[in-house]
Amino acid sequence: MKRIFALLLCGILLLEGCAGGEKPSVSADLPSETLPSGTVALITEDTTLPPPSETLPSGEITVPSLSETDPLEFEIDAGEYSELIELETGFLASNAAAGSSESGHSGSGYVENLSGGGSVLVEPAITRSQHYDITVRAASDAEVSGSLYVSGSLWGRFTLAGTGDYEAVMFTNVYLTPGAQLMLADFSGEARLDCVLVENSEDIYSVELTPSAELITPDPDPSAVKLYEYLLSESGRHVLSGQQVEEGSDRLLDDVMAATGRYPAIRFGDLMGYSAGEDTGDAELAIEWANRGGIVGYSWYWTLNGSCYQARTSFDLENAVTETDVATMDADTVAMRAQNGEIPLETLALIAGIDAVAPQLKKLKDAGAAVLFRLLPEAASGQFWWSRSAESYLWLYELIFDRMTLYHGLNNLIWVWNGQDAAFYPGDDLCDIVSLDLYYPDGSPEAGRSGVNSFISAAGVTKNKLMAISECSVLPRPDEMSRDGCFWSFAAAWSGEYAADALDRARFYNSTAVITLDELEYNR
Repeated sequence: MKRIFALLLCGILLLEGCAGGEKPSVSADLPSETLPSGTVALITEDTTLPPPSETLPSGEITVPSLSETDPLEFEIDAGEYSELIELETGFLASNAAAGSSESGHSGSGYVENLSGGGSVLVEPAITRSQHYDITVRAASDAEVSGSLYVSGSLWGRFTLAGTGDYEAVMFTNVYLTPGAQLMLADFSGEARLDCVLVENSEDIYSVELTPSAELITPDPDPSAVKLYEYLLSESGRHVLSGQQVEEGSDRLLDDVMAATGRYPAIRFGDLMGYSAGEDTGDAELAIEWANRGGIVGYSWYWTLNGSCYQARTSFDLENAVTETDVATMDADTVAMRAQNGEIPLETLALIAGIDAVAPQLKKLKDAGAAVLFRLLPEAASGQFWWSRSAESYLWLYELIFDRMTLYHGLNNLIWVWNGQDAAFYPGDDLCDIVSLDLYYPDGSPEAGRSGVNSFISAAGVTKNKLMAISECSVLPRPDEMSRDGCFWSFAAAWSGEYAADALDRARFYNSTAVITLDELEYNR
């Protein structure tokens, strides 16, 4: 029997962390953790990099000379494995000691006296290099946090609820090689550590995406077809680099060049300003980018009644939901019906908002540029007015799709869903790419990893779409993506204080696993 004891598992969220603060200027710098034992960083912490945005008097960007590096190759010898290790038999350090006075434990006892720097170290008897699931069984009488180290490197942190009962904490898809050591340490209070279960991971080797060969838009523009075919051709082989920019500015693109010597393949703008009635000039910059051979993407954090945030706007999406098909009505007819009380005034506001941003996207269509269109981001987060409920969100999503395609004729859009929860998924007929936003708490050791657990969770929603990272503050490391077989279609760093740092960028952009602007083989 594979599972030896019952596991207490949290519900799976596709979002690994949620950014706070007003978009597009969100705050926090997340340090990256120590690389797992046996990996080699392309750039070390001691490497001196030029400061971002440093320019010469002539206005030219100072470009570092950094060579490309292949991601490391990892041995994978997958096979069945299950080992239960009684922690009281491990190596106990500092004040840690074996105890048995409390009931409920397995084996001969448990490890206690951990709050003063105590730790326990064990070495599984594994003979295969592969991914494993590690489950820690422990109890505490008050909330206590601790850490798991793998061969000396911090892998993850966990918290015990403090109910007094034994509970299970699982770390999934941990790559281990023979001789790997597991250490539990850094306890904030007293706990009773019972045992560790080490089992072979299964899902990581069974996820196979079969992205649709065709776009969902009826009669798609040739520019969209060519871009989508290119994304499909690179699926599972390379990840495209992306950077979210500030509205009406390419400063962050130059920052990337200054840190890495390369430009991103994808420029992601935002339609927030346009939806608020401001002419940001961003569409013109996006056209210039497309003319340079780059790929254009747009997020849409939709401002209504002064904000996109649910707590800061009086707009209630649920009041806008109507059975009347307004998607293809002209604006005057919608306004007349709203004035007559046939449809809600909130519905009129939505139509006006869609009609405000559509001309900007049409500029790109007229310029022959396809757009990766990420509408209504982070739908299940509860932060935004469109995330009030899955039912109203799905109604709005379909309304936007129909009005953009059927009314405005925007067949150059590739539809990127960013909802984090299967309940918000509009279905395979309304989505071309599934994207996730990966943010982590300050100091999280998961920052910069491949994001494979989120990848697997997203594949549980659909295996018929490409998967992408639409926002992150720490770019996934190519070594980890290679190790975990987790090649996202694209990965885009956020802007402002959430922009990836120079070291993070240099490591990502100068990998042969990552496609940059100069390496694009996509010809629109």
